Amino acid sequence: MIVFSVFKILVFCFLLYLLGYYFVYNIVKKLIRRRHIRTDGEKALATISDYKITKDSDGVKSFYPVLQFKTKSGETVTVNSLKRRGSKYKDNTRLTVYYLPNDPNKFYISGLVPFIKLAGLILGFSGACLLIYELIKTAIKLFEAI
Repeated sequence: MIVFSVFKILVFCFLLYLLGYYFVYNIVKKLIRRRHIRTDGEKALATISDYKITKDSDGVKSFYPVLQFKTKSGETVTVNSLKRRGSKYKDNTRLTVYYLPNDPNKFYISGLVPFIKLAGLILGFSGACLLIYELIKTAIKLFEAI
């Protein structure tokens, strides 16, 4: 009984670490970086110059837009978006991007609400709370058995 409880506590701690790091810490870091770019960055209209196309094992194509925009200093910047799309944008689509003036390669496309990041944050935080509850419950049972 005691060995199983200790093993359970170790597993819960490991899972709590994974949830905390991958679902909470990393997502919060990305959202803060996005906010930093929005507040300290510049706004520009980008055109889609090309697409990077990948196929998965089922043959489904994914499109990653290659964007081109001019900075306020007049420099033309070409960047690859990390946001996967299932289809190409309509012709002549212009996207609003925010970029850092000192490093225009750090950018994000405006209008894309990070729903997946927010959902991951909520689910990760909820899972961490449940793990903490189970961890405390198991620790109390362990100490009662000792």
